[in-house]
Amino acid sequence: MNDLLRPLFDLFPAMWEKRWWGLAAAWAFALLGAIGVIAFKERYQASATVFVDTRTMLGPLLQGLTVQPDVNQQVDLLARTLLARPNINAIIDENHLLKPGSTELQRAELIQQLMKAIHVKINGRDNLYEIDYVSTDPQKTLGVVRSLLNLFVTQGIDTNRRDSAQAVQFIDSQIAIYDAKLRDAENKLKQFKTEHPGYSGQGVDYYARQSQLQDQLTQLQGQLSSAVSSRNAMQAQLADVRPTLAPSLVPGTGIVSGPSEIDLRIAAQRKHLDDLLQRYTDAYPDVVATRQTLARLERERQQQERQRASVGAKTAPQYSEATNPVYQQLRISLAQADANVASIRAQMGDVQSRLTQLRAQATQMPKLDEQYVQLNRDYTVLNDNYQKLVQRRESAMLSRNQDDSRKLDYFRVVDPPRLGPTALFPRRTFLIAVVLVLALGIGVVTSYLLVLLVPTYRTARQLRESTDRPVLGSITLALSPAAVHTEQRQQRLFLLGTGVLVVLFATWTVINMLHLTH
Repeated sequence: MNDLLRPLFDLFPAMWEKRWWGLAAAWAFALLGAIGVIAFKERYQASATVFVDTRTMLGPLLQGLTVQPDVNQQVDLLARTLLARPNINAIIDENHLLKPGSTELQRAELIQQLMKAIHVKINGRDNLYEIDYVSTDPQKTLGVVRSLLNLFVTQGIDTNRRDSAQAVQFIDSQIAIYDAKLRDAENKLKQFKTEHPGYSGQGVDYYARQSQLQDQLTQLQGQLSSAVSSRNAMQAQLADVRPTLAPSLVPGTGIVSGPSEIDLRIAAQRKHLDDLLQRYTDAYPDVVATRQTLARLERERQQQERQRASVGAKTAPQYSEATNPVYQQLRISLAQADANVASIRAQMGDVQSRLTQLRAQATQMPKLDEQYVQLNRDYTVLNDNYQKLVQRRESAMLSRNQDDSRKLDYFRVVDPPRLGPTALFPRRTFLIAVVLVLALGIGVVTSYLLVLLVPTYRTARQLRESTDRPVLGSITLALSPAAVHTEQRQQRLFLLGTGVLVVLFATWTVINMLHLTH
């Protein structure tokens, strides 16, 4: 055991002889370390946490009515672009991070430093976004985080509102364009139908329409044949009936003269005309034919009246004219039959005219069908797009109203901007202690290195073991009282120098700790 501890016992006295060099090295390092600690600026961290609510009650309720944007994607993109250069510039100006009169180069360097020092942590699973910043100025650190938080929230809201407003504006412009196109398509369709009045559209086949008109013409021909046969039968029956009755069979005492044949026919035509006007317009073929027949009968009656006036008044006959009621009824029926025949002939003329016009258009039908299909297709496409744009505009406006009503509901500040209670590691107190320990350690190491570089031998045994030569003898050093007193004074000075160093750093540490607590 003594052999193991003997080198230490030999080393300590040698290092003690070199103690002043060690103390000088310790003081030198301590002074340099103190300057470094004084120049060191403690770093402070400020942070804030925001929760983005993307799962709201309004989402399921307004599904299908409004445009539901991907809020997660929008906010994630916003968080990743939060540290863009324009935003950093706004933060620098808001928190006065640059002194007045700074150059653009200094601003660019500060922007690079802020981009590296500011961190935006994204927790997409929980929709949490944390902003933290570290710098040496506590108040400016907190101000930067507060500005970033406000920028994050306001940009998110402004982005949603701006997107909604741009969407509504774009849809309005498209609606105006499609409205003009739709009106133009409607005018083209109207012009086409005006230029081709007999054309009823590609939806009804040309040959089917021709067959319908042919069937209608055949049906009218049958009706005309029946009407003519009925009229001829009435004329034959009318020829067998006497128009007058004997005076004894006529009611009353005087001779009664009834209306003439022409008057009865005119009355029948007027009644038939009133019936037609209740169902059709003045341009209907039956109405036109009936008016023509009525005008002809009135001309005949005026001609008969002029003939009676030229002959003069005559003696009243023994038998009055057309006093037989059966004859009068047959005359009325005959007039109605004549009107019916004229009406059927007019309808046949109209159908025959349309059939002739349709047959004349046989060579033009494919071209007309193609033109009509193209116009109708353009109109249908434009109308569908127009209706969809109107629906989208309503959805966009409802979405904008939803964003305006929610305001700040998307963003909930879970942890408001706050400054850490203490400075980040390493703190100044820790550095003071480290400098003191390192200074003492460097002093010890310096003494040890000097012992190795400039060795001294205090005993004959150390000299013999180091040189492997025999030592013939040794002389013992005996200190005088004055030398002992000098040695003791040097020991006290060394302990004083070491103690002053330790006390100074310990006092500095305590003062720094008290300053932090206040």
